[in-house]
Amino acid sequence: MRVLFAHGFEGSPSGSKPTYMKEALGWDVTAPKMSELGWSIASQTEVLLRLLDEDEFDLVVGSSMGGLAVANASSMRPQMEIKLLLIAPAFGLAENWEGMGETGRSAWKTTGERRYTGFELDIVLPWEFMESAEEMSWPVPAHPTAIMHGKFDEVVPISFSRKVAEDCEDVRLHEIDDSHRMKKSMRFIPEIASNLIEGTEISSFEMLEDDDGDAPESEEKLEEPEEPSPEVSESEEASGVEDQPDIERLEAEMKELEAELEKKKTALEESKVEALPEQSALEEDGPQEERERESIEASDAIIKADEAVELARKEVEEATQRAEEEGDEAEEARLIAEIEEDEAKEAQADADAAKRRLDEAVRKAELAEKNAEQFTEEIEKEKREDLLLERIGQRRGDLDWATIGANFQGKNPDDLTMINGIDEFTAKKLNSLGIFTYEQISRFDEEISEAVNDYLELLPGKVTEFAWAKQAITMLGLQGVDKSARRQEDDDSVIANLSAGQIKWAQIGKAGDRKSDVLTMIKGVDAETEKKLKVLGIRTFEQISRMDNETAEAVNGALGLVPGRVSKMMWAEQAKALKKG
Repeated sequence: MRVLFAHGFEGSPSGSKPTYMKEALGWDVTAPKMSELGWSIASQTEVLLRLLDEDEFDLVVGSSMGGLAVANASSMRPQMEIKLLLIAPAFGLAENWEGMGETGRSAWKTTGERRYTGFELDIVLPWEFMESAEEMSWPVPAHPTAIMHGKFDEVVPISFSRKVAEDCEDVRLHEIDDSHRMKKSMRFIPEIASNLIEGTEISSFEMLEDDDGDAPESEEKLEEPEEPSPEVSESEEASGVEDQPDIERLEAEMKELEAELEKKKTALEESKVEALPEQSALEEDGPQEERERESIEASDAIIKADEAVELARKEVEEATQRAEEEGDEAEEARLIAEIEEDEAKEAQADADAAKRRLDEAVRKAELAEKNAEQFTEEIEKEKREDLLLERIGQRRGDLDWATIGANFQGKNPDDLTMINGIDEFTAKKLNSLGIFTYEQISRFDEEISEAVNDYLELLPGKVTEFAWAKQAITMLGLQGVDKSARRQEDDDSVIANLSAGQIKWAQIGKAGDRKSDVLTMIKGVDAETEKKLKVLGIRTFEQISRMDNETAEAVNGALGLVPGRVSKMMWAEQAKALKKG
């Protein structure tokens, strides 16, 4: 069977599900790299549409976000003859993404990008991702569709798949006791896919349950009950089903015989008592022969009664003996059953140990696969970065070097990451473009800033928004400051100088007993400056984030820095960002 498999954020083309379909089921599986055109649902749907237009597939399978992409592709190609199997599909992506509230959405939309870390990924998603999700979170599949969704899905609520199943006539939902990764439920894929392809109903197990937890009587539940050991069952049947009723039956017969014996004895005694008055009457009124006849009959009755009693006694003894023999057999069967039960427990213990060894082997294999995928991802990331740097380097000739300054050749470059908004990779991109110094950046005008922003492939307006040119001018000014003039002779003089600062403590607040933050994370704050700030009483990002211009200048003066440095280096803005992070 030809299968097109679309993985989600949690997987890769070499993940466990397509591997299971290839190796365990023997399917011909095509698993493209879903992020080839980008991470948005629109881009991933386009990857599937290209393959569907070029080739034919019997079944299209999608997991998580890949399931949402498959559903969208189906709605866009209703004329195709395909069947869909969606595993924990990410319907409702826009409203469910990372549980994000309105504040998070607004910040994402404002900055234009948001970092996503999860499922072995660390990527930056543009706002286009959410725009695409808002338009494509609830597609209507145009083909026969089966959905497998875990009842305990911690990522995508199962209620989303229930909504789709209720709204779409040709969609069947199978609810399974599993989580989002669905690792324990892959064994159900062959039968669900087979019934989907053939257009039949599930009959060997039941995925759906009523709200009260009772499964329909005509179908079996998904969980497979453990069957007892055949040897133990047969022993229990021999001792508990066959032998026990025989013992009870014999005991009942013994009681009946004893009761019958008592009745006969009672009748005999009564006959003796009744015979005495009759015999006296005969002696008085009847002839001698009649009395003799009745005496003989009475003697015969006594003899017969004694014989009946003896016979009953023998029957009781035989029944008692049989009961004892069968009781011994039952006890022997019980002992055999206990032995076989112990053997069954030992076999189960061996099976559990083997399963643990298997689980450990699987875990090691998954870890090795994860490491291989991570290594491959790092190599691909380095290749993408190298290609990007090469592409940027080809734009050198387009810059206005007459304004920026001579093309720098890499001698004594400045640390451009000291400028807020320039990280290490952005600095590499600037170097590829031929920009290595604060002097060059300080000469950016509005036109050059826009051109550099475009060449570096940054979000529109980022260079202007972070005021790179102004920050570079500040850094040039700082380079000219004689550090020795600011170096304090000892801690006492530091404290004396700092105490002279007029700090608006009502504005920024006291640190109190709160834990100190690592203030050197703010660009422009080195270890010596951090020490001074702590002596002054400023130990947290919260305090620095509350500084207005007046307070910033007071702190600037107390620290003995170049005038305006605290404001120009945007300490307050950096502290706000660090406090949120």
